Amino acid sequence: MRKFCLWILVCLSCVVAKVDAAEVADLFSDLPLVKDASVSPDGAHMAGVFTVDGKVVVMTSAFGAKETTPIVSLKNPADRIESVDWANNKRLLVTASIPQATSGSVYRILVTYAVDIDGSNMLIIENKSAYKKNEASWIRRYTSDSIVNTLADDDEHVIISSYDERDNGYALFKVNIYNSSFEKVESGAGDRYGFVTNRAGQAVFSLTQDKNDNFFAIHFKKPGTNEWKEIKKLKLAGDVQFRPVAIDGDNLFVITDVNSDYTYIARFDTKTGEISAPLYQEPGYDISTVLLDENEQLVGYFSERDFEKKVYISDAHKARAAKIDALLKGRENYITSISTDLSKVLIYSVTDHSPVRFYTIDFTTNKAGFWFSQYPKLEKVAMTSPQPIAFNSRDGKPLKGYLTLPAGDGKAPLIVFPHGGPTSRDYQEFNPWVQFLSSMGYAVLQVNFRGSEGFGTSHETAGYRQWGRLMQDDVMDGFNFVASNPRVDVNNACVVGASYGGYVALVAAFRDTEKFKCFVSISGISDLVTMIRQDVSGFEPRRIATTARIGDYEKDQEMLNSVSAINHIDKMKKPLLLVHGLKDTQVNYHQSTDLFEKMEAKDLPVQYVELKDGTHYFDEAEDRKLLFTELEAFLKKHLSK
Repeated sequence: MRKFCLWILVCLSCVVAKVDAAEVADLFSDLPLVKDASVSPDGAHMAGVFTVDGKVVVMTSAFGAKETTPIVSLKNPADRIESVDWANNKRLLVTASIPQATSGSVYRILVTYAVDIDGSNMLIIENKSAYKKNEASWIRRYTSDSIVNTLADDDEHVIISSYDERDNGYALFKVNIYNSSFEKVESGAGDRYGFVTNRAGQAVFSLTQDKNDNFFAIHFKKPGTNEWKEIKKLKLAGDVQFRPVAIDGDNLFVITDVNSDYTYIARFDTKTGEISAPLYQEPGYDISTVLLDENEQLVGYFSERDFEKKVYISDAHKARAAKIDALLKGRENYITSISTDLSKVLIYSVTDHSPVRFYTIDFTTNKAGFWFSQYPKLEKVAMTSPQPIAFNSRDGKPLKGYLTLPAGDGKAPLIVFPHGGPTSRDYQEFNPWVQFLSSMGYAVLQVNFRGSEGFGTSHETAGYRQWGRLMQDDVMDGFNFVASNPRVDVNNACVVGASYGGYVALVAAFRDTEKFKCFVSISGISDLVTMIRQDVSGFEPRRIATTARIGDYEKDQEMLNSVSAINHIDKMKKPLLLVHGLKDTQVNYHQSTDLFEKMEAKDLPVQYVELKDGTHYFDEAEDRKLLFTELEAFLKKHLSK
């Protein structure tokens, strides 16, 4: 079996001191070298999802070693390896996303493979019985068999959630990872889905869809019984948050925002239905997720600060975190994988101005070792740190964001760079897109506009039905705020965005065209009515949620059309670059091609770059390089420095 010594790739960065203008796109367009990684239970080996020569492969190594062995690659270039985990010391679980096309749209489903550490005996982990009844079933073909429990105490089986036509719903199956034999362990009962299991693989939580489709209910089942008990009913959109995250006897820990604007951790009594006072909370920020130990006990949580803040609640875990931070000073460090005996640790380590690095720590020797950088070429490139900013919107809403200034002390052209989602957010940590723009000499503005997550329920829900309206105002209020910065040239500015950020760029192109010299929409949305109609077709829960967040494509057509660029092309007089991939499964490429054709017919200043194999995330090396090259050339042409 062929072996790679990937330290060579790391050392390529050693000869780069500063960025030559002609090399910027080439340096920053590389795909992440390491996408995902994990330590074996015994701590002897590591496995990771690597990008080598533009191809995504699973590779293994001895713990901390840079000499790696490729064991899994997929023949179909459209199939994408997403993650890798250990089922036991000798067998791996590899998850890939597979495109499926129907009715003019493309979806991705998840498929998980089991494979030996040497790459042999590879098979699909699935519920095969569902195929026997009706292989052509649409819902069967376009739903994923997802692993819900790897069964830490069972080296031969995993628990998967799978749509089973005999139940007309999702069920749980126990599947042998060596021969694919399986047995049903929990019926879907028609409307039951979203199972959560305990360490032994027993289902303890589930979701059901209310018959009128306006609500979903969370159910609890005490291990060893067959009776599901409804413990909470919530609206599909706009209601309180309530997420079970850990179980403790008849109590369970939940992340919720009941009687609070911010999510916190509380204890929920399954017998009385009572929610305790907050056990753990972070004033001004949401708690996003919890940290569980090897026994699935609650030991900490993450809060949504500039860097996701990890907070441990046990002395032992606090002490371990302190040791890690002492070994890796000046960085934000997160345990991404740990051996069963807690001695071998893989660390995901970040700063705000350098690429993510993976480190290994051996607590038997208390030594840390550098494993790989996500972007080796960028390791020695001088980059600048994003600076947090805070301001009020025109209607008085407090907003936060970041301003990244290029090296030097002169005035810099401004790139307004809104994030995607929109229920996502920007962080202070290293962002290759931001650093790409900054390295070319541009100031970069990021605004966590209303609708962004992490800043409380009211901040997120304030973005409901505000696409192109108050959410757009927030971005422009950020633009006005940085206008007073002596390093920022707001008279020499461009809006660049991807996905929802691309939509923001298109709205700015007709709404705020006089303030900017150019606009770039990457995988953006030009027609909300068409987008919503395609997105919710045949799936009522999604229709309800989308209607609450964006609007109803039938009842709200006038409002949606008023904030869709496709209806305002006569106002779009400034240069516009459209980039879209034909394999985009999130936003249909016609959102760009339809706009381009209409603008071109009227001889308006528009350029369209089509990526034949491009996905929504531009995870093909050649596609990303073309994207960065075209973006670099477009900005240089239209922004003066």
